[in-house]
Amino acid sequence: MGVGIAALLGSICLATGTAAAAPETGPAPGGKLTCATQYPVVAGDSWFRIAKKAGITTKALYKVNGATETTPLFAGTMICLPDGTAVPTPGTTAPATTVPPTTAPPTTVPGAGLPVQLASFPAQGPCWFADTWQAPRGGGRRHEGVDLIAKVGQYVYAVQDGRLTKQTLDRPGSLSGNAWWLTAADGTYYFYAHLSAFAPGLTVGSTVVAGQIIGFVGRTGNAGGPHLHFEIHPRGGAAVNPTAVVKAIDGCRTSTPPPQPGGTLPTPPPAGSTAPVTTAPPAQPVTAPITAPIIGTGNAGGGGRWQFIAPKSASDATMAAGVTRTIRVNNLSGVPAGTTGVMLRLTASGGARSGYVITHPCDIAPPFAATLNVRAGTTAVGSAMTEVIGGAVCATVSTSMRLKVEVLAARATNGVGVQPVTATRVLDTRSATKLGPGVTATLTPAQLGVVTGTQALTATVTIVDPTGTGTFSMGFCGQGPWTVPVSDDPVSSFAMTMRVSSAGWCITSSVPMHVIVDVVGVWAGTGSPGPVDPMRAFDSRSSGSPVGGSIRQVQIGGVGPIPPGVTTAMLSITVVTGGAPSSVFVFPCGESPSTGAVVAASPNRSMTAVVPVRLGGGAVCLATTMSADVIVDVLGAG
Repeated sequence: MGVGIAALLGSICLATGTAAAAPETGPAPGGKLTCATQYPVVAGDSWFRIAKKAGITTKALYKVNGATETTPLFAGTMICLPDGTAVPTPGTTAPATTVPPTTAPPTTVPGAGLPVQLASFPAQGPCWFADTWQAPRGGGRRHEGVDLIAKVGQYVYAVQDGRLTKQTLDRPGSLSGNAWWLTAADGTYYFYAHLSAFAPGLTVGSTVVAGQIIGFVGRTGNAGGPHLHFEIHPRGGAAVNPTAVVKAIDGCRTSTPPPQPGGTLPTPPPAGSTAPVTTAPPAQPVTAPITAPIIGTGNAGGGGRWQFIAPKSASDATMAAGVTRTIRVNNLSGVPAGTTGVMLRLTASGGARSGYVITHPCDIAPPFAATLNVRAGTTAVGSAMTEVIGGAVCATVSTSMRLKVEVLAARATNGVGVQPVTATRVLDTRSATKLGPGVTATLTPAQLGVVTGTQALTATVTIVDPTGTGTFSMGFCGQGPWTVPVSDDPVSSFAMTMRVSSAGWCITSSVPMHVIVDVVGVWAGTGSPGPVDPMRAFDSRSSGSPVGGSIRQVQIGGVGPIPPGVTTAMLSITVVTGGAPSSVFVFPCGESPSTGAVVAASPNRSMTAVVPVRLGGGAVCLATTMSADVIVDVLGAG
């Protein structure tokens, strides 16, 4: 077993069922340190590695931190060292004794080092965007801009002083629809597409100033929804990725227009005055989708609670790449005819290429919010919360595969909500014997944390060090279990929601493997998140800065269609690893990373888990054990 995998296996931990001994000089990582001698954790560190560098035993290191071998480490945090211990600071030979804690992030200058800097943001807020540079488009084209998702009629601004040098009008077959070219003094030009209308009084040759309104957001041309397509061509040359340039002065939260020449604001065009909409073909990224969120009209929190049923198969078919399948769900036994949402279990297999599955309301185009990632030649399982439109949901796949869709629960007037809980470890076979043929792990309702009124639990399952490919089975003890194939990856994980009964859960496997089960949500009580149009809230790939050096905060409440007062969200968490394995911790901001749900993956893998989470101040925080890209999509909120 490689050192990287060994380090990960020792850090796949949430809140364990056994409390660690109280520290003598400081708390376990995540708390406020009081010890005199400290060490800053760096990417790649493990308890063993730090102890070796310090010339002490891991037992001594655990003791001074009140930790165990499964307590996770996060790059950028401080841990305690026994007094008098010297550890070389990473990259130097000087001892790192009595290192003061660092709480402030390094200072950065927005826009520094970018090829172009803007004097004004391109569009009026609220809006949303993500890095879609070079994403495939129809006809072999590649995306050469950034899409700012906003409502029709919101203002479009000149980003620099300059002259309007070209204009196109919407017509049948047009890609850009109504569009402007704005050229600055140095020859750099900016391309604005899909406008609903142009600002009155402007023509080709007009001089404009930064912040001046030059048009209105629309969906003319080949646009699948209202947005501004914005490109940057430095000194008149080829387009460059504009995402970082736009993000440097991110104005998506600013709805107040800047002062205008003449002091008056142009009137937005009447609703419905835009040209007919044509649908753009979906982008085809290889792994987790990277395009911007779709803004819709999902019901955040409304429309009843959840009623769990015995899983009912809604569809089981081979789907072609890029095809959207409409799946009727309101005709299934136990599903109310007028339900507004369903919870699904997805099983994808038989893909010749790696790809992904998206489930979404049928009244919107595929929003490219990851639901399930699938590796070529393997089977992937997962869950989704999806809004029902006209008695059906829709599923789209990026590559040909077989997709089985089962309904686990439906929105109903009577039922339960979900209580996201501090992740509770209910099984970890690493402290005992691997599961395998002839070995059964039994989890009683008490061990699972079942309370009165509980209909189901959401749990993350992590498979560690299997001896080969095989199967994993879980279900009510004494009844037929749910069985899925597992790969021979050293570490893999998925999230599942399963009903509970007085019999408890029984878990088996066909080949020896360690299994970790963490309960992250209890479906009981009245708190009831409802499905929303899937929305991308965070993608570390957009900034080129993977999660790993510090805790990242992701705002959920008040973003897109999500109301500002939400306290619970159903999130799709995708981890995309590089050359090192990693596990992702998701937790309410303001709490310790050790209380979050985990998604774990081996090197060069992409995995997705859908889990309920509590929000802290409307936000969720992320941390990883090793540097990795993380994507957060919102599927439900309440």
